[in-house]
Amino acid sequence: MVGLAHLLGWEAGYEVVRHPKQLTFEVVARPPAPALTAFLRPPAAPERRCDRRAAMRGMFLGCGSVNAPSARYHLELVAPDQAWADVLALLLRSESIRAGLTERSGHPLCYVKDGDGVARVLSLVGASRAVMAFENARVVRELNAQVNRQLNFETANLDKTATSNTRQLAAIKHLEERGGLDRLPPALREIAQLRLRQPELNLTEIARLLDLSKSGINHRLRRLLDAAATVEPED
Repeated sequence: MVGLAHLLGWEAGYEVVRHPKQLTFEVVARPPAPALTAFLRPPAAPERRCDRRAAMRGMFLGCGSVNAPSARYHLELVAPDQAWADVLALLLRSESIRAGLTERSGHPLCYVKDGDGVARVLSLVGASRAVMAFENARVVRELNAQVNRQLNFETANLDKTATSNTRQLAAIKHLEERGGLDRLPPALREIAQLRLRQPELNLTEIARLLDLSKSGINHRLRRLLDAAATVEPED
């Protein structure tokens, strides 16, 4: 970029900006007054698609940034003024990219927050390697999210099953201690004895062993809980 600025007759060079945790190297160009005046003039969106892409490429190089997709999807362009921000949003929306406008620290900016939109912008500005790296990171992130959702779902089911099993075992033992187990109908006594012998079984496994439906097993277990709540000791 410095070489290009020199070819245009501009003063340009590198500057080092020290931050608490890192160094930032910036390219500083000082265009002559006529070029600066033209740049600051409220712009118009180019009509030809190739010109629109070239404009987006230049603006992205000059004022664009992209978050690492492992954290969140976010691409933004900090515009010189609101007129430029409006044109940038118009250019992106003309490519079916959902772009928003906001302001940060007094500077207008145009942003894209969805993964498909960020990948589309990178592709439009010709950043092919960045698109590949972004998509790879996005696949890993979405796969991790899917695995986490599945784990959370399975953990919740295990917790629910463990809680139900504990309640059922407590009810069956309560019946047994009060002599109510032998007074149960054969169907309830059968499932109570199976639960006592194999407390770790879930509804699907019990249904398979007894050749019944899950709803039928669930119904019998509920009747066991009701029976335990009303059982009276033997005379």
